Amino acid sequence: MATHASIAPLPTSPPALPGVEHRWITTPGGIRIHVAVAGPETGPPVLLVHGFPQHWWEWRHQIPALAADGYHVIVPDLRGAGWSDAPRGPYRKAEMGGDLAAVLNALGVGPVKVVAHDWGGPVAFCLLLEHPEKVSGFLGFNTLAPVLTVDTGLLRHAWAFWYQFPMLTPGLGPRILGQRDGRYLRMLARWVGGDFDWSEEDTQIFLGQMQDPAKAYAGSQWYRTFQAREFAPWVRGRYAGRRVRVPVRWVTGLDDPVVTPVLHRWYGDLLTDVEYEHIAGRGHWIVEEDPGLCLDRIRGLMKL
Repeated sequence: MATHASIAPLPTSPPALPGVEHRWITTPGGIRIHVAVAGPETGPPVLLVHGFPQHWWEWRHQIPALAADGYHVIVPDLRGAGWSDAPRGPYRKAEMGGDLAAVLNALGVGPVKVVAHDWGGPVAFCLLLEHPEKVSGFLGFNTLAPVLTVDTGLLRHAWAFWYQFPMLTPGLGPRILGQRDGRYLRMLARWVGGDFDWSEEDTQIFLGQMQDPAKAYAGSQWYRTFQAREFAPWVRGRYAGRRVRVPVRWVTGLDDPVVTPVLHRWYGDLLTDVEYEHIAGRGHWIVEEDPGLCLDRIRGLMKL
C-alpha cells in the first residue's frame, strides 16, 4: 500500500463481481443489512462473515468458486461496515449475530455452514450459540470465540492488543479511523499481515468506508463495546455451560501477532468436535493472502 495516497469515500454501489447479486434486508430492529449472494438458491448454503476493517469484498476470491461448486453463497456486510447501516450506540457482537439470523430468516435458508474471519468470528459464533438451529458447522480464520479466561497466558499476550486503545477512545478513535491518508489502518494492516499487504485498489475499497463519519464511529464502537461491555462478561463465562455439537474448525496464520493459538486454549468442553490448524508463513489476512488454501478449507467444511 502506498504510504501517503489519499483515501476516497466508498462508492454508493458495491464493486461488481461476476455472478453476485446485491440485496438489502431490514432486520426486526430496523437496520438495513447489505448482502451479496451468489450461486444457486437451491444449493447447500454457506455464510461468509468478514472482519475489520473489511466488508463482503474480503471474500471476493472464494465467492465465484463456491458458487461454481453449486453452493448458495451468502456474504453480508455486518452492521457498521460496507453498505450496511451504521447506527449509533454500542455494537454488541450478540446483537450483530442477531442481524445474521435475520438475514437467514429473510432468505429462507438454514441451517448453514458459517465461515468467519477476525471480528466476524465472535459475531458468527454468537449466531451459533444464540441460534444453534441455524448453524451446521463453523470455520474460523484468525479469529476466536466469545470465550476468554484471564490467566498468565492471556496476561503475557495482552501487549498485542495495544492497537485497540487508540481506536476505541471516544473522539480519537473515529478521527484516526477516518484519516484521509488512512495511515493508522495502513500501519496496522502491515503489522498484523506478515509479508502480505493489500493492493492500493483493495486498500481504497476497504478503507474508503471510513470516510463516512458513521462508519468510522461504528468501527471505533466495535472495539469500544468489546473492551467496555463484552470482555468482562466473556471472561465471567457468558456462555459457560453451552455445548457446541456441530463441527468447528480453526485455521490460524502464525505470522499474526494478535490472534494466536494462545487465545484458543480455553474452549474446553464448549466444543465437542473441534480441530485446530496452524499455518506457518501466513498472517492475519490469510483469507486474501492465501485464498486457495482458505477455499480448500471451506470446501472441506461443506463436506462435513
